[in-house]
Amino acid sequence: MNKKIKVNLLFKPGIPSARKKGGGDQTACKMLYEALKKRNDVEVYYNGTLKEGPYDILHFHSLGDVLFKYAKQSSDSKIVFTAHVIADTMLGSAILAERWKSLFAQYLLLFYNQADAVIAVSPLEVEKLKEMGVKSEIIFIPNGIDLSLFKKDEKLRKEMRKAFSISDNEIVLLSVGHIIKRKGFDTFAKVAEALPQYKFVWVGGIPFSFFSGGYGEIKKILKDPPPNLILPGPIPHEELNKFYNMADIFFFPSRQENFSIAVLEASAVGLPLLLRDIEEYKAPLSPHYIPWNENDVIQKIIQLAEDKSLREEYSKRATEIAKTYNIEKTTEATVNLYKKLLGIL
Repeated sequence: MNKKIKVNLLFKPGIPSARKKGGGDQTACKMLYEALKKRNDVEVYYNGTLKEGPYDILHFHSLGDVLFKYAKQSSDSKIVFTAHVIADTMLGSAILAERWKSLFAQYLLLFYNQADAVIAVSPLEVEKLKEMGVKSEIIFIPNGIDLSLFKKDEKLRKEMRKAFSISDNEIVLLSVGHIIKRKGFDTFAKVAEALPQYKFVWVGGIPFSFFSGGYGEIKKILKDPPPNLILPGPIPHEELNKFYNMADIFFFPSRQENFSIAVLEASAVGLPLLLRDIEEYKAPLSPHYIPWNENDVIQKIIQLAEDKSLREEYSKRATEIAKTYNIEKTTEATVNLYKKLLGIL
């Protein structure tokens, strides 16, 4: 088949005003879009209009009634959802989520069960989607990382450290993500306070104002943060590579992830990964990161910060993760899914 597959990648969150700075789901969608543009077997659109359709593939990266608007246009379009969100994602992301988690799961099923295929971004998520009641075909395709955008750069390291008045020999621990309970910002600030000898940098902002999980606790921290905690706020995605390069360690306290884009970005820059010991990371990332829990986190940070050879070892391991999840590999898997759904593979 010489005809290009016409694909519409859609990211239109239900509360766009709260998501102006985006998140990992939007980043994953845009990264896939850029990768698909380089292929000669796909004609790809990002939030393409109805007039530009019909499309062979409608690939959704967000939820909302936009599904019905596009799907109604052509019964021949195959529908794909990348499940960036499951019911557990809401716990710690929004207030009182534990009370309406089951209702939210039913809301998700309205969309996922209309798909011809649902992409799960981690092996554990495959099982979680099945437990939720997803009847559509579930395919594991991980998020990918563009190694041309995120890479080690000593010049950037020097520039960024000078900009933030950080000397070259100071240890910097970085985290990237929304400032919410689920992402573990409270833990990050608590650890920063306990370890004043190191610098801690959190890049990100509060996504949903007072609807965000742990909003009251977070506002107290932001009002009076530890002096060694640097908070640059939300940063455009194209500028994040600078912050990864200024750091020595990626310290990620998130309590729930499906497959974190930030972890992949940090691994591409070769940052040793200190990740909370949660099940989601084990299958796709072991043994290339250091797991920690609330009881041993201080000890493991000090050990890694004070042992240069250990940092170098886990820097090499991190780059192995980035190679494994190169965007070109995950894009190839995604296009093969498109072809399979269209009966041309």
